[in-house]
Amino acid sequence: MIIWGKEKTSVREVSMKNKTLLWLIPLILLLLLIPLAVPSALPAAGAEDLPLWETVELANPHPDPVPLDEKPPFAPDEAGWLPDEQGYVDGTIAVRLEKRVVNNTKVYITFVQIADPSQLRTASYKPYPQQAEIRATKLASREKAVVALNADWFVSNGGFGIIYRNGKLLRDGKRFSTFDAMIIDTNGDFHLFQNPSPEDFEPWQGKIMHSFCFGPALVKDGVLLPQTDQNLGRGLLKKAQRQALCQMGPLQYLIVTCEGPEQSEGGGLTNAEMAQLCYDLGAQEAYNMDGGSSTWLVLNGQKINARMTVRPITDIVYFITAEPPAAEN
Repeated sequence: MIIWGKEKTSVREVSMKNKTLLWLIPLILLLLLIPLAVPSALPAAGAEDLPLWETVELANPHPDPVPLDEKPPFAPDEAGWLPDEQGYVDGTIAVRLEKRVVNNTKVYITFVQIADPSQLRTASYKPYPQQAEIRATKLASREKAVVALNADWFVSNGGFGIIYRNGKLLRDGKRFSTFDAMIIDTNGDFHLFQNPSPEDFEPWQGKIMHSFCFGPALVKDGVLLPQTDQNLGRGLLKKAQRQALCQMGPLQYLIVTCEGPEQSEGGGLTNAEMAQLCYDLGAQEAYNMDGGSSTWLVLNGQKINARMTVRPITDIVYFITAEPPAAEN
């Protein structure tokens, strides 16, 4: 089993008692002063302090695909959960959660690596076009998700855009309004479209696993994207809770979640700040999902971000294990 961790440091025994006391006294005083100097348990992060992506060698890198038109068969292995909400590891999926403070804002940085594209899935509470809402924690538990995030609330965006979910075409909207689009193909790769049209989807027929009509696109082909005038009127200049879904490499993903001014005075990120954060983290593709009080990051069936802010939603993006329980192996 591969588990992310930090190197352990050993404590050298000192034989001379007096020297030990002289060394310990200033250290103890320093430790006592740290809580006064640091307002949060999360480290303040500039680009140089952000966690790095680490490729994981999965123990079961070629599992049987999980058919997209079937319910996920396997629940996460209880032995796979890491302590203190650090993530999850089994032979087919590795999830690592890091926490930082960026611009006075709590940020949750979730790295995900899977063995097969079918482990990246979407789910709605009720079949389209119903707009029934549910807590993301309940929907994630129903779908046996290891980790989940809110999607784009496509059922309520006025019928714009071409929407595929789990390989099935749900809506063939010919207009996209000011929304950007994202296709996740059957290899699990992201493709972003600014000012999209139906023609952008034609080369991908038969190869679309999921598609979204929301955005905007934040990072495309490793390039940080400026915000266009048409998108700035959608509250993107406001500091708020936000969520971005990113691709780092083949079957390697990143969820970036931030809290907002409701959780801390002056907190929240603008859309440009979220885009910069995704870029600094090394995202090759980054796409903005629904935000505000609809921002949910769910790990092990629990809401991780902004725990006191709960708003029901209609749909999620989530990642599953493709590994049977140990007793079935």
